[in-house]
Amino acid sequence: MALENERDVEAVAQCLSECADAVHERIKAAIKNREIERDQAQSLFQEESLLRRRANGLYIDAAKGVVAGLAESQADLLAAIDNAKEQIGQIKEVARFIDLVADLAVLAAAVGAGKPAPIVAALKEVREGVEAMNPQPSDVV
Repeated sequence: MALENERDVEAVAQCLSECADAVHERIKAAIKNREIERDQAQSLFQEESLLRRRANGLYIDAAKGVVAGLAESQADLLAAIDNAKEQIGQIKEVARFIDLVADLAVLAAAVGAGKPAPIVAALKEVREGVEAMNPQPSDVV
């Protein structure tokens, strides 16, 4: 199970902090390459800041972030966040980029709240956001 102890919560905080770093680098690249407008960049920097604050809050409140009864494994939770981090550098559509960063911020807040249902819902949104950028080939023959 995920988030069973302070170390697990700190690992999620670290992973989310790394996502915030990736978001920052992607925004800078988008500005340099003139892929986004000034107002979009400002909005994205605000989302990055929110994600970073929530991740930092998890470090501070790691003991309160321990969650009982979360069915997800720690490895699956971290893998979903890592997959999102990988996508951050590759996303071309600004709307999808903003959506994924917002989903990560919601996940961070849900972990901070320590309630399994919101964590699972936010994790689902992150996974769906990543999958939307990497559609799987159809199993239809």
